[in-house]
Amino acid sequence: LRKYGLGSCGPPGFYGTVDVHLELERDIADFLGTESAILYSQGFITISSVIPAFCKRGDVIVADRAVNFAIQKGIQISRSTVRWYDHNDLKSLEDVLVSVEKDRRKRGAPVTRRFIITEGIFERDGEIVDLPKLIELKHKYKYRLILDESISFGSVGRTGRGLTELYNVPASQVDMLIGSVANGLCSAGGFCAGSTIVTEHQVRLLPASWLTSGYVLQQISFFAD
Repeated sequence: LRKYGLGSCGPPGFYGTVDVHLELERDIADFLGTESAILYSQGFITISSVIPAFCKRGDVIVADRAVNFAIQKGIQISRSTVRWYDHNDLKSLEDVLVSVEKDRRKRGAPVTRRFIITEGIFERDGEIVDLPKLIELKHKYKYRLILDESISFGSVGRTGRGLTELYNVPASQVDMLIGSVANGLCSAGGFCAGSTIVTEHQVRLLPASWLTSGYVLQQISFFAD
């Protein structure tokens, strides 16, 4: 409290960024095996901010019907074209991916940005997604993958790294990996991990990130150690 006060109280591009933010982001990225990570002040706003940061009107989102409310709000805000597939049914997912491409060709529409959005462990019923198969479909049909690991980060995998560790899949195969600091590290906030390009885009676009108190950051660092 003597060093950082009660909170940063500002966006990252102004005076909201301090050394412990950057240190924790590096620690999370190193822990997960990604190039970079970015912090958010509250778990709910993490995924609901990440989605509209990358998905815009005219883009295509293919999402599980049972995704949590935060994901639903992010999809709604994005104003993208949304197609739903049956809950945790990757055969249904592939059918929808095929249907999307057939429809695009039929209309002669240009290729747009396309995203698959799902959860690692579903908040609704605790089911676990088949990540290797999901990665296979992502590459086959040329989609980006946004994976919400708010439940699975800290709870599965030999050292709590989540589904990528559980299935021995490199974290770099997931374009945007979302985690909860509240669930996984017993504190507050969330993060998005991925490539440096992915996180830098959010730094420029999203002033809501990085509004976390110095006390909470020290608490997070203690658990991360």
